Amino acid sequence: MTSAPVIVVVGGANLDIAGIPEGGYIPRDSNVGHVRTSPGGVGRNIAENLARVGADVRLVTAFGDDADSAQLRAACETLGMDCSYSVHAEGTPCSRYLAVLDAEGDLAAAVNDMRALAALTPERLDPAAFAGASAVVLDTNLSPATIARAAELAGDAPLVLDPVSVVKAEHARTILGRLTALKANLMEAEALSGAAGAAAAATKLLQMGVRQVFVTMGPAGVWCASEAGSFIIPSRSRIVRNASGAGDAFTAGVAWGMACGLDLRDTAEMAATLSAIALESENTVNERLSAEVLAERMEVPQR
Repeated sequence: MTSAPVIVVVGGANLDIAGIPEGGYIPRDSNVGHVRTSPGGVGRNIAENLARVGADVRLVTAFGDDADSAQLRAACETLGMDCSYSVHAEGTPCSRYLAVLDAEGDLAAAVNDMRALAALTPERLDPAAFAGASAVVLDTNLSPATIARAAELAGDAPLVLDPVSVVKAEHARTILGRLTALKANLMEAEALSGAAGAAAAATKLLQMGVRQVFVTMGPAGVWCASEAGSFIIPSRSRIVRNASGAGDAFTAGVAWGMACGLDLRDTAEMAATLSAIALESENTVNERLSAEVLAERMEVPQR
């Protein structure tokens, strides 16, 4: 029996607050519905997906200095994430992400407060966190300097990037040539590449040094590309209750593929299946996800 891959995730962790309307979303009005809170953050969501399917996960983030932050850290540790390399942001509240969803479960509006992550400076990244890593995942909630230092500390480990948003994607521009894999939605891929359309954007990103590119396009599927070729895989979604965690789950699948040495297609199939499972829960990470649930939905490649 082989040991679980060690995957280091460096990025944001926050409290998600989501408003879910009962009927159609009405802008500029008070919508009847329900509000739920759950642990969130792109990096943390990726880490939870990986922990639930059996990876040995180290989460490197910054936790705030209040009761919500303590509860968030405890929740991460309960789910199996090693948070010992994370830092404490003194005098800063817990990071929070406030989202309102539309009737289709997609994002209508959001506000994020990630001030605590400013405490995760390059100097506070512990090199020991990266020792023995099978893969390293970064999100662009980090500062450009912290992203650059994390990429350096990753050494020879496969490096995966989730750009988070069009604006924050710019934080990682200097390390694009170092990436083993990039998972981006169409807008992010176009912004980083300067090319229009998934195929053209992926081609340009490969020319910039990225080795594998995954451009997610919602119901239209995912454009996957490497020097060996390119193809599209269809969306695996069956039910959509909350789309906000689907991209994070896809990135988790890419990281698993990189850590286990899977090829482009097997990595894409794994990632698409995890994304579909995420869509079926109101939470950003499906609380039913496990290695067994994943195995039911696909034949899981063995290490």
